Amino acid sequence: MKPCVLISGYYAPTSYFSCIKEASEVLIELQENYQRQTIRNRCHILTANGIQILSIPIVHSTDKKLINIRIDYSTPWVSKHIQAIRSAYGKTPFFLYFFDDLISPLSQKYEYLWQLNDAIMQTCLKKLKIEKKIKFTEYYIHSYENANDYRNLFSKKKFPYINNYQAKTYFQAFNDRYPFSAELSILDLIFNTGYEARNYL
Repeated sequence: MKPCVLISGYYAPTSYFSCIKEASEVLIELQENYQRQTIRNRCHILTANGIQILSIPIVHSTDKKLINIRIDYSTPWVSKHIQAIRSAYGKTPFFLYFFDDLISPLSQKYEYLWQLNDAIMQTCLKKLKIEKKIKFTEYYIHSYENANDYRNLFSKKKFPYINNYQAKTYFQAFNDRYPFSAELSILDLIFNTGYEARNYL
């Protein structure tokens, strides 16, 4: 096992957590410049109307470094995200078991985007029963020689993120309407497979 380097992600996709699972330890990049329309502030969930994007608004500033990106709470995006997640997964097998815990970071009103993403990641890892040492970058390094660097992999704006990601298929809500998608938010995997989610990564 090698360490892996990842960007900060909001309810990141299943492949993101697969990378974490297979790493000896995890380094989260905080010193990069923030990029819009990526998993840094958005995730994809499957709803009755198809795939829906949930996006966190940020406070615009001349300071583009990710570690300094603040969350904009001037609109009721938190309640909208929670309602969207409830509507999408309310009838899944494990919704009642995990919903309160998985959305609990949203109610904490973290000032910085990376803080919210970290709280969400830690909550998800706990539910997946994955224990990893998580570190944060203190300065930017262009390339890593002794670690799997996945930063560019998840910096794509195009969905899905990893076109050849070979995930195990599992039963998804609305599978009678839509084909299986392997790159949805980790929420999709946990709500649909529950305690078996770790085995699917």
